[in-house]
Amino acid sequence: MPSPKRFSYLGTMFDKQQRLVLSFSIPLLLLLLTVLMLVGVSGYLVAFIAAIFSLWLCYLVVAIRAETQYQINTLSNLIEAMIQGDYNMRSRLNDSQGLNDISMLLNQLADTLLNQKMAAKESRLLLERMLEQMDAMVLITNEQGYVVMSNQYARQVFNFDAVKQTQVHLPSDVKGKQVTECSDEILNFGKAGQAGQYFLFKDSFLNQGKQHQLYIIRDANRLLMEKERKAWQGLLRVLSHELNNSLTPIIGISQQLQKKLAHEDKITDSSQWQAGIGIISERASSLSSFINSYGELTHLPPPQKSMHCLKAMIEDTAVLYPNLRVSLAIDESLAIHVDKKQFEQVLVNIFKNAQEAMLNQPVPSLQIAAKVEQQNIVLQIQDTGIGISNPDNLFVPFYSTKPQGSGIGLALCRQILFNHNASITLSNNPQGIGACTTIIFNGQGN
Repeated sequence: MPSPKRFSYLGTMFDKQQRLVLSFSIPLLLLLLTVLMLVGVSGYLVAFIAAIFSLWLCYLVVAIRAETQYQINTLSNLIEAMIQGDYNMRSRLNDSQGLNDISMLLNQLADTLLNQKMAAKESRLLLERMLEQMDAMVLITNEQGYVVMSNQYARQVFNFDAVKQTQVHLPSDVKGKQVTECSDEILNFGKAGQAGQYFLFKDSFLNQGKQHQLYIIRDANRLLMEKERKAWQGLLRVLSHELNNSLTPIIGISQQLQKKLAHEDKITDSSQWQAGIGIISERASSLSSFINSYGELTHLPPPQKSMHCLKAMIEDTAVLYPNLRVSLAIDESLAIHVDKKQFEQVLVNIFKNAQEAMLNQPVPSLQIAAKVEQQNIVLQIQDTGIGISNPDNLFVPFYSTKPQGSGIGLALCRQILFNHNASITLSNNPQGIGACTTIIFNGQGN
């Protein structure tokens, strides 16, 4: 129960009013009794009148005090409620003009604070929605290092519950220490699902007079891949435009010359002309096909995603390669949200590369496994081939170690998976035999 001492000045004011009433009423009562006795009124009547007047005076004093105490308690409760953050209470108006003025001011103050509280709550909800849509990890910690605000991306990476985030002490794990103790702007996470480099932005600010720390962590790999992809797209558009402008007339002219030479009787030795023009036509057609294959990178349509059984998709792809002995360790209930045609193209490229790496083996084999790690689906495809000779340029368009390779397959695979919020890495097996392809679908292991 809130103490009425907060309005003790009001009580003092009403005490003065009560003393003023008594100071006027008691002399009047004594004067009245004296007059009645002088005029010879019966003593019983005088005593009765004195008793009635005294009772009325006591009632008046008690009523004034009770009303005053009620108003003080009401105003005190209203102030206490506003201190506690409850702005829904209102003070009732009464006959006292002074108290009415105070009650109206307090009611207006409660309305103002309620509107400000609703505006602050709406602003916070809008901020939380914006944070959830950011393609970056956002963390805010207080002076003790406990998380007071975060988005879903950060909670997923740092593995804590949104309901219990205020009980999470950020520096308690390895990644938390990396974030709080990092002196530069680059972080390196080595765990599966978050492996790679990240940009870190740190800043401090005051909230309610207390020091808070803001952390924004962005995936550097995704940013660099996006910039690299856009650069390659711009280059390929220019190459396609310029080369097609040259190849189209070359192909047309060479075909017309072939027709003329075929019907020309006076040329005694046309075989050399035929061979030369045939080479021009063949190379021009081959170069045009080569450029069109790279155009797939710049015209890759947005994925039309739906849920598909991962094991069934791999089994369907394995049918295309009967010479490969495929060993699967995948749960049939494991499903991924992908564009079926595009992901099958990724599998076809991986199977094709694995088959070419195991040409010299009598029984080429693949071991394929999938598992869920921290809400991510991790797919691993291991072969027993010759391994990777130059891992640094695997995903660079135009680069290929194969005599007949175009350098388009792995770059296209990475672009398709990038559009699916997934990543692909290739590495040699630790045992020194074969290579391992790892595909991670982020956030699909719910």
